[in-house]
Amino acid sequence: MDKKSFFSQMFTPGTMPCTVFGIAIGFVFAILCLTLGVGKTLLIGVFCLVGAFVGGVKDKGGFIRRVLGALHRED
Repeated sequence: MDKKSFFSQMFTPGTMPCTVFGIAIGFVFAILCLTLGVGKTLLIGVFCLVGAFVGGVKDKGGFIRRVLGALHRED
């Protein structure tokens, strides 16, 4: 398997690369929880999510409106 197909399958649920990636993320989270504690580990995760949002979302206002609209949708 070449690198390109491995990385494309890494985010496709049900594939072996996705399983390995999930195991690696879980292992890192467990080590952080054991060494730093759960609270500090969750704080690191929150800051990572904020950084991903700032760097990865082009239309931040539209994204927030869609999320809030989905949370307040009355069916």
